[in-house]
Amino acid sequence: MMKHIRTAAALAAVFAAQPAVAAAPDYAALRTAIHENQIEPGYARFAEKAHALEYETRGHCRYTDEAPDMVSVRTAFHDAMDAWQAVQHIRHGAIAENDRHARVQFWPDKRGITERHMRKLLAEPESASLADEIAGTSVALQGFPALERLMFGDTILSQHVAPGEKANRCRIAEAISHNIAAIAAEVKAETKTPDGDPKAEIANTLNDLVTGLEFVQSLKLKLPAGTAKPRPTLLENWRSGRSLRNVEINIRALRELYKALAAGISEDDPEHKLILDQFDAAEDSVRGMGENGAVLLTEELGPVRFRALAGTMETLRDLIADTMPGALQVNLGFNSLDGD
Repeated sequence: MMKHIRTAAALAAVFAAQPAVAAAPDYAALRTAIHENQIEPGYARFAEKAHALEYETRGHCRYTDEAPDMVSVRTAFHDAMDAWQAVQHIRHGAIAENDRHARVQFWPDKRGITERHMRKLLAEPESASLADEIAGTSVALQGFPALERLMFGDTILSQHVAPGEKANRCRIAEAISHNIAAIAAEVKAETKTPDGDPKAEIANTLNDLVTGLEFVQSLKLKLPAGTAKPRPTLLENWRSGRSLRNVEINIRALRELYKALAAGISEDDPEHKLILDQFDAAEDSVRGMGENGAVLLTEELGPVRFRALAGTMETLRDLIADTMPGALQVNLGFNSLDGD
């Protein structure tokens, strides 16, 4: 009897010494804050800039001279891409419906599908219902990569049919920019704070954060840096020279999402401080690399700098994947990059 009493007392002492289990976060309040402060404003800005891109593309295509000024329409492209990059990491919700994420930006395109489809499209006279056809054709022709090829290629974007082609490049560009704007407007209209299980929503959001970090690390940095030699045409937006500008926007957006998810963690928590320090280090690093990754990869130490930043992003991903599921009391789910 005394043995059992001593055992019970020992167990009581052990449990008393253990830290109390942290209370679960207020998932509903956290979900509302993230939607109202980040997701909804992000999609609203994307819809605004996508509409402006469509407007500028139509305005640009009113020109009939051989070499119209591309400054305004390219600026509108960059503005819309900036807005997209700030929400690119969101992969659940309205953007996941009807394959919208891939339709806005079919990338990475390791097999050159966009190039092949675009060449075929340019080789045939466009139909009167081109805008409707673009919305129903291959995802490779519906979004930014296809539009970038028209706006930043060697052949000027104008109403004139280029030698060896049959389609009017301006008509195609107008159809694609209209499609991007239509998708952005749909996503904005359909993105409201969900009324389902708030814990599941937070789990999806955390999964987006971890997936977004991996997307930058593995596909935007490590892949084009290569192993034996760099591969600049595998950079995101290499034609428009903004691959590292994208990464900087991504890092800022991912940091803000992490801070929102970590709102209940003490500022003195050492792992939390380490994660914020790593975000700061990543942003400082990419700012020093310029906007155009293709230029940097031609330098002797360019690939090394790419891989170093990729390492920082990998560290961030691992730290967050190791600590945040426990802090939020959720499980990480399916990685949407597994098929890339």
